[in-house]
Amino acid sequence: MSGFLYTVMKIKMMKDRKTIAWIYQNSKTQLLSLLALILANALFAGCGVLFALAAKGVVDGAVAGERNTLIAQGLWLFAVIVLQLVLRIFCRNLEVRIQGRLEMGYKHKLLGKILQKDYTHTSGYHSGELMNRLTGDITVVSEGVTGIVPEFAGLLTKLLSALAVLCVFDPTFTLVFAVGGLVLFLTTKYFRKKLKYLHKNVQEKDGMLRSLMQELLESLIVIKIFGAEKNMETKAVERGQEHYQAKIRKNIVGILANSGFSFIFSIGYLYALVWSAFGLMAQTISFGTLTAILQLVGQVQAPFTGLSGLLPKTYGVIASAERLIELENLPDEADMNKEDINASAVYSAMQGIKLDDVSFRYDREPVLKHAGLTIEKGGFAVISGRSGIGKSTLIMLLLGIFAPTGGTIGIELNNGETMPVDKRTRKLFAYVPQNNLLLSGTIRENIAFIHANATDAEIMAAAEVSCAAEFIRTLPCGLDTVIGEKGLGLSQGQVQRLAISRAVLCGAPILLLDEATSALDEATEKRLLDNIKQMTDTTCIIISHKKAAFDLCSKEIRIENGRLKTVERSERLGYHTA
Repeated sequence: MSGFLYTVMKIKMMKDRKTIAWIYQNSKTQLLSLLALILANALFAGCGVLFALAAKGVVDGAVAGERNTLIAQGLWLFAVIVLQLVLRIFCRNLEVRIQGRLEMGYKHKLLGKILQKDYTHTSGYHSGELMNRLTGDITVVSEGVTGIVPEFAGLLTKLLSALAVLCVFDPTFTLVFAVGGLVLFLTTKYFRKKLKYLHKNVQEKDGMLRSLMQELLESLIVIKIFGAEKNMETKAVERGQEHYQAKIRKNIVGILANSGFSFIFSIGYLYALVWSAFGLMAQTISFGTLTAILQLVGQVQAPFTGLSGLLPKTYGVIASAERLIELENLPDEADMNKEDINASAVYSAMQGIKLDDVSFRYDREPVLKHAGLTIEKGGFAVISGRSGIGKSTLIMLLLGIFAPTGGTIGIELNNGETMPVDKRTRKLFAYVPQNNLLLSGTIRENIAFIHANATDAEIMAAAEVSCAAEFIRTLPCGLDTVIGEKGLGLSQGQVQRLAISRAVLCGAPILLLDEATSALDEATEKRLLDNIKQMTDTTCIIISHKKAAFDLCSKEIRIENGRLKTVERSERLGYHTA
């Protein structure tokens, strides 16, 4: 049993070392600034000992009636106070700057990492939890890096310098005090596991609360329609209570530990006072020395208190860093093509898109089973099938968002080669999802989302294709009309047309429309699809249940029982297996 516990402890220590190494690697851009901050903190701490010695000189000069000594020591004390003020301002300003730069760097790097991760793994985290890690945990780590090491350097300097001076005054007293403080410090290691667990628990509960609140704010209309305000409020209160209880449990441990340390330090101060009083009574020390000893004891106590307080902060930083490392360690997206492609050149040489013996499944039952399909370049294909059968999943497979569990998906080229579909081939596609994903801002900004340098003429040309130009011209501010989050202020049909305009303007040769015309009336939908079909050298794949799409398509792709069945326009009365 003891061997097992030893192994577990060893693994945890190795994990902590790896985490600390990760923190160093991601913080070394600020190494020089951190060294300056560490040095400044050490100097500030050393000023505390100088203050005690200067105060001793002032008291001894006053007791001895030596006016010149009193004035000289008073001026020295004033100089120390001014130096402390300058160092405090410098340290605080530098600390804020370093912390801000580290936080920006962490966020930029982690966000970049998340964007490169396999979607099937990142989608397992609620967006609120990801935001919690991108904000809360990163703040904990950045504040810890700028606070813990410089503070530790200052505390260590204060401790060693104060003990050195105390040792000159009374070696025996100093030895007893130092041993007691060391024993107290070593006992704090037993809080390690508990403090890490409590910190992680608070962060996780905070993430759950943020996730719920985010969902509630995004679903206000649904909540109001179903009259679920009270139920949702109750659920939010329950999550808030769980977060509150987690914080209380963490704080109770901290309060008990700090209170215990404070009591022990008070006893230590009493010990120093009584010891010095006996020395004063025996005339072995001066009154100024007694004053200096009491001040130096406070200087020694502060580091021990600070060091014990640094431990929970350190474990909190390690716990938060582990949560960030967890995201970094998620699998990256497949990158079979290894380098960027020239979308125009690839499409020019493209014959079609081919799915060969493709299988795919989520955690539940299979979506596709040994499915085959070829979509010719320049075709207009409609994907059909009952709800939940896997139509949107097929689109995600074409985009390389999901990777097939079996078989291959590739771009067939004129030279007989096949380019595998992955993140590099997404340049070939313009995708309009079911929820359209418009951002808050102007209509111009939304349509030119990918093509930021597009002229108004180019934007309106794309809007003409999507039949959005007609309603844009009726708006008082035209392209400068500001819309709210998710297209607030526009009808669903208008939002869909703007999303299609954005896809058209991006210039990708293959359009993927996922129920992107569901809110349009039949006449508008027919005109829009006609416009797309008339676009030269464009391939369109659309998910739809509406008549206009089926009337215009050159191929229907039906998903049935995990298989893909296709019917050409000339064979509308029967199906054959692809």
